[in-house]
Amino acid sequence: MGEKNESSSSFPIGKTAQERCFSYVPECYKVQPSYRADSDSKLADVPLINLDGMSDDPARRSIIIQEIANACRCYGIFQVINHGISQETLDGALSAAAGFFKLPNSAKAKFMSSDVHEPVRYGTSVRDGVDKVQFWRVFLKHYAHPSRTGSDCGLITHMITVNSVNFD
Repeated sequence: MGEKNESSSSFPIGKTAQERCFSYVPECYKVQPSYRADSDSKLADVPLINLDGMSDDPARRSIIIQEIANACRCYGIFQVINHGISQETLDGALSAAAGFFKLPNSAKAKFMSSDVHEPVRYGTSVRDGVDKVQFWRVFLKHYAHPSRTGSDCGLITHMITVNSVNFD
């Protein structure tokens, strides 16, 4: 490894180009011009969903559900406000995630998977070793509630506990 023509499968998770501090962009991270966003295109407005009153008012709940469905269908993304999650909890979750990335590669390796359905997953591309073009990122996805302490979620749950994050 170290050649500028390395393929996406040349980078096992935890040894990606950005983690190895390469001074060049490997071929597997280069997106062909035909697949790039048009630099003249305007950015779309991201729909804003206000969850205030969702649990108190059934009519409001129906409206919010419809807003979410429309945002997913039309944009594939939305931002949520008034979700009831405290800033302390949000900060703790970010701290736990930052702590994960400071772990040695051997500890992070437990969560490497190309299965997008895994509740906890660490990787660099959507489908590591399959995608010809990888994203210039390393990610941690955690879909499970921290109170579910199955073997897959144990390390993440421990990190959240250590960082005093309360999801109740």
